[in-house]
Amino acid sequence: MSYLIVFRAYPDVDHLAPLAWKLLEEGEEVHAIVSRAYDPDSDHRLALLRGYSRYHEHRILPRRGGPLAELVAFMRTTLTWSIAFLVRKRVRLVAVEWGYGLPDGYDKPLSARGLVATARSFARSFKGALKRDEHQPRNNFVAAARVLGRRTVCLPHGLSIKLDAVSRTTDAGRTMDWTDRNRFDAYVMNTAHHRDWALEHAKGDPRVFQNWGSLRWAPEWFERNREAAPPFEWPERVGEGVVKVVLMTPKWFNRVHNDQAVSMFRRLHSLDCVSLAVKDHPRPDARKGDPLRADPEIDWSRIHDLTYEDSVSIIREADVIIDVGSSIGIETVMQGKTLLNPAYVHEITTLFDTIPDIAVVAEDDDAVERYLRAHAAGRPHEVPQEAYDELLRRAVYGSREQPFDVLDLYYRRVRGLAEGNGHATEPERTLATT
Repeated sequence: MSYLIVFRAYPDVDHLAPLAWKLLEEGEEVHAIVSRAYDPDSDHRLALLRGYSRYHEHRILPRRGGPLAELVAFMRTTLTWSIAFLVRKRVRLVAVEWGYGLPDGYDKPLSARGLVATARSFARSFKGALKRDEHQPRNNFVAAARVLGRRTVCLPHGLSIKLDAVSRTTDAGRTMDWTDRNRFDAYVMNTAHHRDWALEHAKGDPRVFQNWGSLRWAPEWFERNREAAPPFEWPERVGEGVVKVVLMTPKWFNRVHNDQAVSMFRRLHSLDCVSLAVKDHPRPDARKGDPLRADPEIDWSRIHDLTYEDSVSIIREADVIIDVGSSIGIETVMQGKTLLNPAYVHEITTLFDTIPDIAVVAEDDDAVERYLRAHAAGRPHEVPQEAYDELLRRAVYGSREQPFDVLDLYYRRVRGLAEGNGHATEPERTLATT
């Protein structure tokens, strides 16, 4: 059976590639559409997929570049091309990253409103093609699938560890209307608290919004991804008594106390027991307003910039990861490295704040320094097994009481959708396995 997955950006590949891999392992056909904004050549996850004969990669913008390539990219960014592609490749299911669904009218595509909505989608696709919009292919394939009666599933492009506010929009006191998402056959969440939020605050349909657990940190894929990650060596020789520390910068617009972050970073880069590195957020728009780069008191010659290195590889070589409200902390804990949560730098309540001893929680700069000096002296933090199990229960297994095969669940459900037999809503009692 043939499936199509749209890859738009690095974080999307992180969370969608495991499904492509599982489908290929099961002998299915996978067509990957790669956005014009993303260069897949050096991506180790896509390199892994290319080892399968049933994997087919299609770039919106051909590698060769030039005027002819732009003409090809224009055509591939139209709804007309997307419809023809699904027919030609006999695609039964389209999978895309989280985001907008179809507009009003698509509930009944053959009605007058439905025909108007479809006509507008055609027009928007040509406008998007003219603008070289990297999001347009995703929108086109969702519309094309509906026009042709194919199934659509919207999958996570991240994992929200926030417990008090999943979206910045709600922080401003505005409600959200996600009824357009209800037009997918399944809109998949990877945590129970995120699904609950969508149902309570965003008008999500419980028949559509489903919690399947986390593909990205399913143990089988976690190990496979770690093995496939590119090699990386720490940029300097580090002697005994020095801790390799990486700050994963947050989305600066997302309830972060910039002054506190700058103060912490100044302290970090002055410590003789620390070899300090920084990795900026993988989404460029999240880096806007970065107060660290703008601070004249920070000596960047003493700091290693690892922004363009792979996170999995970095964590493998580091000792301590300082993370502010990001799911990369899950990778840190699963790799057996120390996660330091500077709770005073942000206002967000996360999973790491509510699971005792899963991370080192620091309330000020002095506490950060005390821990790092203790680690350098041979007293690193150790995560209790019960804390580790609780993190996986909530962040990987969708808060179910027993672990289960997440990759197999996703496979069975998307195949069920593609076959049209309704397995995407199979009873929850069938999920837990020993």
